[in-house]
Amino acid sequence: MREFHFIKEKYGFELLMDLHKFEDNSNVFFEPDPHITNFFEIFVFEQGNGSIELNGHYLDVGSYTLFFTSPYQKKSCRIDRNSVRGFHLVFQNDFLTNFFEDKLFVYRLQYFYNALYPQYLQISPREYQLIQTLFDEIVAEIQNFQKDSLHLIRPLLYFALSKLNRLYSKVYKLSHETHSESNIYRFKEALEIHIRRHHAVGDYCRLLNMTRHQLNQVTKAYFGRTSKDVIQFRLLQEVQMELRYTNHTISEIAHDLQFSDPNNLTRFFTRLSGQSPRAYRLNYQNDRYL
Repeated sequence: MREFHFIKEKYGFELLMDLHKFEDNSNVFFEPDPHITNFFEIFVFEQGNGSIELNGHYLDVGSYTLFFTSPYQKKSCRIDRNSVRGFHLVFQNDFLTNFFEDKLFVYRLQYFYNALYPQYLQISPREYQLIQTLFDEIVAEIQNFQKDSLHLIRPLLYFALSKLNRLYSKVYKLSHETHSESNIYRFKEALEIHIRRHHAVGDYCRLLNMTRHQLNQVTKAYFGRTSKDVIQFRLLQEVQMELRYTNHTISEIAHDLQFSDPNNLTRFFTRLSGQSPRAYRLNYQNDRYL
């Protein structure tokens, strides 16, 4: 599978983020085949036609739609380049952690690393105009980069990301607080790092030095679900990605994801998705080729 890497010195100096307008970038390219990146992306479409497949969801691109992708999430894009207008923001995790001096900031944003809700948002024309104004200023600073440009980019980007977090949280009825309960962000981080090895609530309690009651309290407040639900949804997502984007057998997937045997994986997958792993893979392949 093709992997795209972030270019740190694209402009002749190190900058761990980039922002450009689709219509001003002659090299804009939407990869139709499944691929991954080693950076975060936010696609902001003022207008466009096509679809993006992300985390097993086929999502339509239209006016005032946004898509949020995290590093190493598998996606494919089928978008008409000639009709697209909007912005493409990319950055590496180090950029946000160093930029805002908060290593958990990216985990505080609801639209990244969210196993329960689509990483998709549709906003109003008025809301888009606000984001457009902020992004236009950032683009101008990058194109005319000066010694104090980062001091101007920092508050603009922080405001934009936080505003989008509020809008996303409102649509999906989630908490938009980015500085309240640090334990939930530590849990999200641990989930991304350890999900292929650890599947039990007790594993994460030990990793986070929390009791089951404490962990359930924060996940219910943040996701409206128990910690077991969140872990299982995230693990289901990992199995789905293996079935979609690899040729690994069920036995190989079970081994890679630390299931005790293939039958346990099959029972787990069937219970949560309503179909067997083989049926899921077959349905996806048929839909894909159609």
